[in-house]
Amino acid sequence: MDTATHRPGLTPHLTIPQGILLTTLVLLSASGLVASDINLPGMPLAAQALDAPITALQQTFSVYVIGLAVAQALYGALSDTYGRRRLVIGGMAVYALASIACALAPSVALFGLARVFQALGAGAGMVIGRAIIGDIFDAKRAARIFTTIMPIVGASPALAPLVGGYLTDYVSWRAPFLLTAALGVAAVVLMLLHIPETMPQARRQRSAFVTFRNYPMLLRQPRFWTYALNLCVAYAAYLGYLAASPVILEHMGLGPKAASTCYISLSVTYIFSNLVSRHFAGRYALDRLLGVGYAFFALGAVCLVGVALVGVSTPWPVIFAISIITLANGVLIPLSFAGGVTSFPSTAGAASGLMGAMHLAAGSAAIYTVAALPGTVSALAAFVACVAAFGCIAFPLSLHLARQSEEVPAATCAAR
Repeated sequence: MDTATHRPGLTPHLTIPQGILLTTLVLLSASGLVASDINLPGMPLAAQALDAPITALQQTFSVYVIGLAVAQALYGALSDTYGRRRLVIGGMAVYALASIACALAPSVALFGLARVFQALGAGAGMVIGRAIIGDIFDAKRAARIFTTIMPIVGASPALAPLVGGYLTDYVSWRAPFLLTAALGVAAVVLMLLHIPETMPQARRQRSAFVTFRNYPMLLRQPRFWTYALNLCVAYAAYLGYLAASPVILEHMGLGPKAASTCYISLSVTYIFSNLVSRHFAGRYALDRLLGVGYAFFALGAVCLVGVALVGVSTPWPVIFAISIITLANGVLIPLSFAGGVTSFPSTAGAASGLMGAMHLAAGSAAIYTVAALPGTVSALAAFVACVAAFGCIAFPLSLHLARQSEEVPAATCAAR
């Protein structure tokens, strides 16, 4: 039986069957992303059923993302003090119960409240799942693990609307939330039965207060910003598109099931990109591969602007341009997470949580921004172009500052 290889000196005597470990990591990491947009195709029907405007349902999407951001900052610090296992089991149990509450909500206010608790629970799985990888594996192996699970995890936000669209069409707009509840229960069962604590007592922080102080320390590290900004850029563009897509696709005359098929190409390109990244992760430096990711990101933004200038009445040119951006995200997201959690091994939980909070805060800001814009392809293209321009400037600048900061201590040591 294949087993996970532990990181020498950090997690001694830890042996977990690799298939079970990967399955658990996928459930922990993907459950929150699935819940974020599984109800997008059913959003217009949910608005009718709850007697609320579509903008109110869009705001519950943003509220969910904000909840995820807060939860990741919280769990990231706490898990470095109290360990991973108990926190993630409790969080995923809350996620499952809140998913059931979403399915039963009689009003948009209670639905929004249930979404907050769903996000607070899901955040445990997302941040602690990444920290577990940092506990067990070294940098190169962690990059391969991230690019192994990320084809599924990263594709889940694209596949979730497809599944949600069919469940909405054939059952109800409430049915997708019962599926997310089942995912939460499965994660809890796997953690209880198979996954031990991966954070040794000797490596834990003395107190939660000390752990929270790691956040300012991380924010002073240029290397941390190099990876965190990549995630902010990737998620801002993608979540901005997801927020705009229900309105754009409805204006193009697509119902829930037809609209859900428009997300398939996004998952395919993301999976392909992750597999390619996995192949090259052990052969080339992460920073070099991230530069390639930004080249594709810029290409996708240019294509989307071109589509907007030409004017289209069908969704496929838009999907093509967004798919190129998704291809770029398949490089940027897993490799940035891998770089972040392995660059700071003693505070992997805090690094994972802070990166998670930052990229979801950026995503939430993107959702609010897009919701305030006209629901048109032109508005979406302008937004994505601005995000791409920021990323293409910020990445080389932050990388240059990181390398400079790392050269100074080395030069000081050499002088001594």
